[in-house]
Amino acid sequence: MRIKQLAAVGVAGAAAFGLFGTGLTTEQTVEAQNGNQGRIAKNVILFIGDGMGVSTVTATRVYSVGVDGNLVVDQFPNTALSRTYSADAITPDSAPTMTAMVTGRNTNAGVLGLDDTTEYDDFNGDGDGRALRTMLEQAKRLSMRVGVVSTARITHATPAATYAHINDRNDENAIALQALPGDATYNRQLRDGIDVILGGGRQFFVPSTVTDEEGGRGSRGDGRDLRAEFQAAGYQYVWNKAGFDALPRKSLPVIGLFERSHMEYEYDRPSDAGGEPSLTDMTLKAIDLLRRGQYTSGQNRPDVGYFLAVESGRIDHAHHEGNAFRALTDTEEFDEAIGAALRAVNLRDTLVIVSADHSHVFNIAGYPMRPLNELPYPVASFDPGFAAPAGNGILDLVYDVDGNSHVSPSTDANGVPYTVLGYLNGPGYRSGVRVDPRVDQFPGRGGAIPDGPAHEAYFQESAVPMGSETHSGEEVAIYAVGPGAEMVKGTVKNTFIYRVMAKALGL
Repeated sequence: MRIKQLAAVGVAGAAAFGLFGTGLTTEQTVEAQNGNQGRIAKNVILFIGDGMGVSTVTATRVYSVGVDGNLVVDQFPNTALSRTYSADAITPDSAPTMTAMVTGRNTNAGVLGLDDTTEYDDFNGDGDGRALRTMLEQAKRLSMRVGVVSTARITHATPAATYAHINDRNDENAIALQALPGDATYNRQLRDGIDVILGGGRQFFVPSTVTDEEGGRGSRGDGRDLRAEFQAAGYQYVWNKAGFDALPRKSLPVIGLFERSHMEYEYDRPSDAGGEPSLTDMTLKAIDLLRRGQYTSGQNRPDVGYFLAVESGRIDHAHHEGNAFRALTDTEEFDEAIGAALRAVNLRDTLVIVSADHSHVFNIAGYPMRPLNELPYPVASFDPGFAAPAGNGILDLVYDVDGNSHVSPSTDANGVPYTVLGYLNGPGYRSGVRVDPRVDQFPGRGGAIPDGPAHEAYFQESAVPMGSETHSGEEVAIYAVGPGAEMVKGTVKNTFIYRVMAKALGL
């Protein structure tokens, strides 16, 4: 499969640079940085899989390359566990967690870029606390180029945390203005602006009285069309894959808004009427523009490196829907984007960090067997479904072997089979008596009746009925490669990610 191939290339490329061994010394790297004192990395790329907990990585590995296979992230030389709690919650949302990763400071639920004396929506009425400086803002201060890429709305919590300071993550109309050069509320720490912005969320750039390029209604009540205002500020604006593909290198700064709301799930993207780039496409385009692009104003800057934040935002949304299929296929695409980035950059001067903002109440249950052809022993017989398990067995029933060497579905206390993947809470709660998942008529995504747990619309069962599945408070993984990556080890707070990036850039 494509992930297996990319993973192999990713490791070979990194090995060629010597980064899976000792790599460059600090002195050698600093010398290569044209005398930038204290810097050991010229560029930093931060990849965030929104909601990509360890169970999601494991399930995606099995689904994509098998239990013995390796994703790209599995081959990173430096790993750690990240504690994700926020200043006021055991289980966080994306606003304080991404704020922690890009500022090095913990804050409260729903708050972006402000310290922990700030309550969500200022519910105590005592005003906001201190604005925190983000990694993206500090990179601009070093005259570096900066970019933000997401499959979610570009004004959504994770991408917005890189550039916005606000006590309510849901005020996305206001968040959009903080990125617009010349606006009264513009974040002046961004100096001349974010160089590359690619993602969804067009509704917060379009008046509520206007329909956008794909017929969607805008959400702005102030009558302002920010698409035109960004262009007036020097940005090249694109909204579909044709425009994206046609972007010349001399196109900085650029803003691409490819959906009214979030971008499509990777599984659904090929059927999108307007057409939109993949996360891999956007990642490679951003790297190319940040590394080589010139400005439409004719202004040129010395090549002092770049900071790029890339979010796979829809992993999280699929989990909230209780649809493991799309969570895994979006994680697979995220891993492919990481592999493509590793091939595109020079790992002698580029630090790449991959992590997640939080996990989900998503788990691998029972004692599922590996596929038949992977068993180290013969079995006398097996249930027909075990001959070709879906997703290498991960999107299937739990199968086990009995004392007569026969493989059959494992069952619950009432003798009913159950699936490998499930959620503690969410839309997949079945009231009444459970039925065999293979014949379960419970409506799935979009009201479709799945033909089994491997179907793309299937809602995995949940134990507690909820309209939207929730995050969990467990640790997530950090993966790192490149100069400065050797710091990533042990169990750390998510604020540590900022410290690694800051040290690599000599801040």
